[in-house]
Amino acid sequence: MISLISEAAVALSRSIELSVLGKATILLFIGLIVVRFAVRARASVRHLLLTATFSMVLALPLVISTAPEFPIGVAVTQTIEPAQSLKAPAAASEFTEPRAIGTTLTLDQQIPRARVSLTALARTIWIAGIIVLLFGLGVDLWRLHRIRRDGIPWTEHRELLQSLAAETGIRRPVSVLLHQAILAPLTYGLWQPSILLPYEACSWSEADLRRAIVHELEHVRRGDWAIQLAARLTCILYWFHPLVWIGLRWLGLEAERACDDAVVRSSERTEYAEQLVMLARRISNFHARPALGMANRSDLSTRVTALLDAGQRRGRAGWLAVAGALSAACLMLLAIAPVRAVTRSTRQNSQSAASPSAMIQKRIASALDRALLEAAADGATGDIDELIRAGANVNSEIKGDGTPLIAAARAGYVDAVHLLLDRGADPNASVHGDGNALIAAAGAGFADVVALLLDRGANIDDIVPGDENALIQASASGHLDVVKLLVSRGANVNVRAWAANEIPDGAWEVKVRQNNADSEGKKVFLLRDVQVSTDGKEKGEWRTPLSVARRENRTDVVKFLLESGAKE
Repeated sequence: MISLISEAAVALSRSIELSVLGKATILLFIGLIVVRFAVRARASVRHLLLTATFSMVLALPLVISTAPEFPIGVAVTQTIEPAQSLKAPAAASEFTEPRAIGTTLTLDQQIPRARVSLTALARTIWIAGIIVLLFGLGVDLWRLHRIRRDGIPWTEHRELLQSLAAETGIRRPVSVLLHQAILAPLTYGLWQPSILLPYEACSWSEADLRRAIVHELEHVRRGDWAIQLAARLTCILYWFHPLVWIGLRWLGLEAERACDDAVVRSSERTEYAEQLVMLARRISNFHARPALGMANRSDLSTRVTALLDAGQRRGRAGWLAVAGALSAACLMLLAIAPVRAVTRSTRQNSQSAASPSAMIQKRIASALDRALLEAAADGATGDIDELIRAGANVNSEIKGDGTPLIAAARAGYVDAVHLLLDRGADPNASVHGDGNALIAAAGAGFADVVALLLDRGANIDDIVPGDENALIQASASGHLDVVKLLVSRGANVNVRAWAANEIPDGAWEVKVRQNNADSEGKKVFLLRDVQVSTDGKEKGEWRTPLSVARRENRTDVVKFLLESGAKE
């Protein structure tokens, strides 16, 4: 079960759409559960919790696309089947030429294409649904706009409206209009709110009018119309998700109950309940969804029951509750949105009498890893995907060549880099002599790869001993566009990195790494590549972006670095 959950988390993290959907589900589930357990709380508090939930879900795509990612490694076991393992290296020559393995694997070449087409189809359906529902929302808003435009101003009880607005705490003007298409009181508009009443309101008693106006003014004071519209937009964005529609219904219900509570503070509950029942009977097929109506049939029984419940808590939420709910929502959003599950794979052999020996499997794994690195260096995304699914380690280190991600970044293949990151490649993995992916891309001048790596969590100021860091490499190579990109993303223009001088063979002694008994050759790399002469003094220099740019005569880079605050 744990392995299944881990695989599902990694699969969701590989696609921005699936990541948004999965995290939105978590946020909606938590929000609705909290509201369900707050059944005895005030309606205004439950409405506040639902508002915070919809705010998180609506902001989720923006936060995911802009916030730095926080990768979390999850263990995923990859099982190597005997037939697959034995079939991959068909001849001894394939171990010496591991690139050939990518072409001999018995995997259907059409699988990646089919998956891409299905993904594109799902994305198209998603966008089409959004467009259709946005059109429907536009029609509803246009209809309400026409009703407000054609409405007759209500002048008979203007003093009553002003008095009730002052009691509610509303300082901005609120218009009251009569229209024959309106069957029950409703509120529409944010900057210029309007209360729409049916023509029959002229014959209502003053008590009925007072209750209706108080109810709608409470909607205006609370800003319920804007909240309801934002929630409707959220439902359009996630139109296929059942939880958002459940949340929208609950949000409307709690808004009405909160306004009912405002009415019964100064009115008799039984009379108000009878008025709601009377209004609900008059409602036919007219349904102005972007508006907030005083009465509707679907939630009438719930509202009447709550009105007649003497033990029900009532009242406004208060600023402390608002601040607490919004703060908790922000913290939850920032805790969930940046998280991305990456694979920390382990290989597991099938238990079978036909299983190959451990040595053969080790050679197969090594050959797959080498083939993956070469596919990455060639930008062959189809081979990369196939090799990873066949068991290649996406974070393997090949001596002298780095990792697959470093190889793809060094060659400037942004699609390959994107695919490797989606498959769990560590953007900060470093290899001595090859740096890391960001350093490799910056030194080669590939700004698009640099931007992608930074977006996916690469540490901008990481120093790899012997390879300096991204800004130093880009400055030395004279790639001004990359230098500007790194500085704009917050790179330290005064970073320093130690670089050892080249030592001719036989001319110097080299300090051996601690606890390392390696005696091959004269050069043994330390954590800082410190090389010393026979007199024990270090031979090297401190390098900065400005110093290497001057040494290589990169005048445009030097000028930009000085303007950006680089110190002499």
